[in-house]
Formats: sequence, C-alpha cells, structure tokens
Amino acid sequence: MVFVGFSTPRRWNPLSALIRLMMQSRTSHAWLLVEDPLFQLRLVLEAHSTGFRLISLAEFVKENKVVALVEPAHDLERGMPEAGGWLGDEFDVLGLFGIFLTLVAKWFKRKKWRNPFTSSRALFCSEAVVRVMKAARYPGSERLGDETTTPQELLSFLERNPGSRVTQGERLNLWTHLKGTGARRARRWAAHEA
Repeated sequence: MVFVGFSTPRRWNPLSALIRLMMQSRTSHAWLLVEDPLFQLRLVLEAHSTGFRLISLAEFVKENKVVALVEPAHDLERGMPEAGGWLGDEFDVLGLFGIFLTLVAKWFKRKKWRNPFTSSRALFCSEAVVRVMKAARYPGSERLGDETTTPQELLSFLERNPGSRVTQGERLNLWTHLKGTGARRARRWAAHEA
C-alpha cells in the first residue's frame, strides 16, 4: 500500500510559513509513505533539500508534523518504479521558486500562470507525488500540473476523490503505530484508522 502524506516542519521554517500563507494552506509538503516488506518499515519517499530520498517514517516525524495521511482510492504502486529511478535526483529549488511566482501572480491577478522554471532533472515535493500518480494512471491526475500543483491543491484533489480515506494529523497517533512497523501491523493500522 502506498499512502500520500502531507506535513509541515516541526520547527518554524520561513519557506513553509510563506507557502502556507500564500496558499492559505495547512500543509507545505507532500510525500509518499510506503510499506517496505524487506526492511519491514514504513518509509517516506520525498523531495528534500538534499535530493529525492527514502527515509524511515520514525526519522521523518522527528522533524515534520503530519497534517494528513491519505489512502488513495486507486493504487499508486504502479508508479513506484518510476519514483525509484529518481532517488538521488536534485531538489528543484528553481522550480519551487517558479511555483512561488505563480502563486504571487495568482494572488494579485487572480489567474493561473505556468511555472517559468521547469526542470526534468530535479523535483520538488508535490511534483514528485503528481508524477507518481500519473505513472500509476490515477484517474483525474492528468489534470494536475506536474510543476504547478501545490501540496494544498494535491490534498484538496485527494479529499474530493471518492473512495480516498483521509486521516487528519491530529487523529493519527504515529508513535503508538510505530511500535510494530511490519507490513501486517500496518494493514491493521490502516483498517483501524478508517
């Protein structure tokens, strides 16, 4: 099972605060949560300032507050091989700046602009999730812009999607759920959260 997660940093971060202010959003980061049967861990796949990486959920939540966790209505596993090919790719700082410019333009002019700084060699957070959704042929994902969809827009898309299960961060008890990190326990956890 592949989940889509949304978060904010635990410590104050000017970029996160600006993103949330501009988007009137409760989230500034999007990522994927995967159950790894070999390590028997929940792993976060994310575009991070150090590059596209895989990190344990236990380490991730030390620095990030989970705002929402979504069990998508349609399986994303088909898109994971493509995501695996991005491991180690650079973080798209310029693309993130471009999305910020599109938000400013939208805020002042009330119309959508294209991101002027697109890159095929680097990723930012919501771009990675959207590209995985497209690779998995997730219904409706073709309408999401790879480099224009914000984390809040992605969360709103999934919340509107019939069949998706959204658990708000305050309902998650991640520390209790992290005691047994095997895939079997994760399935019970997902069923319990539903």
